Amino acid sequence: MSQTFLERPEFQKLGKQKLMILQELAEKAKGKEPIELLELLKAYGEELTGGNAIAPAERMALLSAMEESLEKEEKLQFQRAVQMLKIMGKL
Repeated sequence: MSQTFLERPEFQKLGKQKLMILQELAEKAKGKEPIELLELLKAYGEELTGGNAIAPAERMALLSAMEESLEKEEKLQFQRAVQMLKIMGKL
């Protein structure tokens, strides 16, 4: 049985409260369009960090939580959107 993304060691380091936020995010992200996902990402990023700057590990955890909830075609669109944000220096 493969482990879920939340069971990976890098996510376990975030703590139980943040893992619960990521789980909720992953559930709410199911079936959303890429633009809706980015809005969720913004909202949960603020919740995850308490409005402070988001740490790189937390940013990667958020992106993984979002991507985990998507179907194959949606994942590709999301990955493209994330790549574009990285190129633009927004991520």
